[in-house]
Amino acid sequence: MMRSQLLALCGLMLMSGCMTEARRRADQAACDLAAQPFDLLPSLSVETKSEVSASALATVKKVLNAPGPELDIRTTSFMQPGEATQPPAQGFKTTSIPIPPEVPGSEITPLPKDPQAVKRLIKQIYPELAPLPKEPVPLPGPDGKPYTLSSLQQLAALNSPTIRQAAADVEAARGNLIQAKAYPNPTVGLQFQPSNDGSTSGVVGPFIDQTIKTGGKLKLAAAAAEMTLANAELSLKRARMDLATQVRNAYYALLVAQESMRVNKAMARFTDDVYRQHIDLLLGVQAAAFEPTALRSLAYTARLAYEQSMQAYIYSWNQLVAVLGLRTLPLAQVAGRIDAYIPYYDYDAVRAHVLQYHTDVLIARNGIDFAKYNLQLARVTPVPDVDFNVATLKEYVLPPKQWAPTLTLGFPLPVWDQNRGNIMAAEAALMRASEEPHRVEESWTNTLAGAYMGYTTNLKALQYYRRNILPDQVQYYRGTFDAYHLNPANVPFGNIVSAQQTLAASVTTYLTILGQLWTSVVSVADPLQTDDLFQLGKPLAVPALPDLDKLLAPWPCCHECPPAGLGQKSNCCGCTSTTVPETPRNTPTVSKAN
Repeated sequence: MMRSQLLALCGLMLMSGCMTEARRRADQAACDLAAQPFDLLPSLSVETKSEVSASALATVKKVLNAPGPELDIRTTSFMQPGEATQPPAQGFKTTSIPIPPEVPGSEITPLPKDPQAVKRLIKQIYPELAPLPKEPVPLPGPDGKPYTLSSLQQLAALNSPTIRQAAADVEAARGNLIQAKAYPNPTVGLQFQPSNDGSTSGVVGPFIDQTIKTGGKLKLAAAAAEMTLANAELSLKRARMDLATQVRNAYYALLVAQESMRVNKAMARFTDDVYRQHIDLLLGVQAAAFEPTALRSLAYTARLAYEQSMQAYIYSWNQLVAVLGLRTLPLAQVAGRIDAYIPYYDYDAVRAHVLQYHTDVLIARNGIDFAKYNLQLARVTPVPDVDFNVATLKEYVLPPKQWAPTLTLGFPLPVWDQNRGNIMAAEAALMRASEEPHRVEESWTNTLAGAYMGYTTNLKALQYYRRNILPDQVQYYRGTFDAYHLNPANVPFGNIVSAQQTLAASVTTYLTILGQLWTSVVSVADPLQTDDLFQLGKPLAVPALPDLDKLLAPWPCCHECPPAGLGQKSNCCGCTSTTVPETPRNTPTVSKAN
């Protein structure tokens, strides 16, 4: 009994096939895609660019959840309702226009009118700015090296459920192809026919029945299944390319956030320095008491942008981790510079490549062959398949009671059902499939045109900002700053505020354009479906950015300040010397502080 059960189990396993083969092949396909190199560092042999280190950034470190700076609440006492402003001097017919109380900040106490009183209360009115917040510090990456875009692509492919689903679809299509090629199984059995009176068995014997497929139906079905398999493989490639686009978007968004954090930090330091220098002018009674308030608001605005860029950097990393298919991953530096090189794409070359090699175009072209095979199969379906039956029967009633072979051939007559409806549907499907490549090409041409327009617009805007707008704004601010300090009587203080606001707005616009440019770069590279952004794009060197850390040139001290140490005096510009610098030319002499 056990022997027969074991034989039956073995036979069942042979007929069912291996259950783990599809899973193994799907996993192997996903691993092969993960092993394929993506987004390697481009060759930097371009005439207009300088050498760039291939290792890019230093090793990554862990995020430090350091508490932020304490809130500055020392000025709250000056934000209470104060006395009414003094009436204008006689001889002036001016009307004071009060700020409505609904305006936030209107409740602050007016500043003293006496310059000496302002000088005595300078530390209370204008306290020292708190230190800038600390940036998040990441941990080292694998093997102590930073993540590269290529390593991130590999990590995403290994953890992507979409890739595994597409690989499983390929195995399903391969199984359907194998099944389409399989010939119909024969039918075997034992035939019993009773005698004429039904009293006993007349003839008994085994038989075999086989259907013979005609008209090349198996070949046509297998050809259609091959097209389905080819499209499944193209869909797997499309899924891999879509994942690569998602990783690139998240990667460059992280680099843009990192660059924004660096630039905004420089702007925050710059605005802090301008504010401190003007406080020093106020100590020398060279500035009005209200002037530093405008500079302090700009300093706080720059600090806010800096803190927001830090948060954007952290959340950009979290988005990148989500794209990689991971639940969590400590903050880590990534190799690469956002402002070193940008791929330059030629529209005609990109369009020709997309219309020839894009997976959607190839799938649409395969769909024409698939529809042709199905139409031909529908046309030959009415051709009858022959049913072939052979039996060997033994006669038990009439002598000589011998074995006698029998043969039966049969086929359906296509009288009523000639498969006309399926033929009509297959013809319509072929007509639709023949137009599908045109539709796909038009769709991708339209999409590419929109993406390329944004790419060229942002690229031109970036070049203008880095070569012209930002350098000119920096030069204008430096000139305004120097002119005000050389001759404050003839240069309005508002010019400095306006120049600083314009410069900060230009920097903010530049950072926005930088992020939009890389988004458009990935949008143009998406239909290319290449393994690297620079595969069809020439590396284009980005113009140098003005050094925002050196906007202010050292300015000589205009008055003697309180002693900073034993035998030394500190000046208002932050330097320390044993002698008081000379008063700049064209600057009114200022009395020493008491």
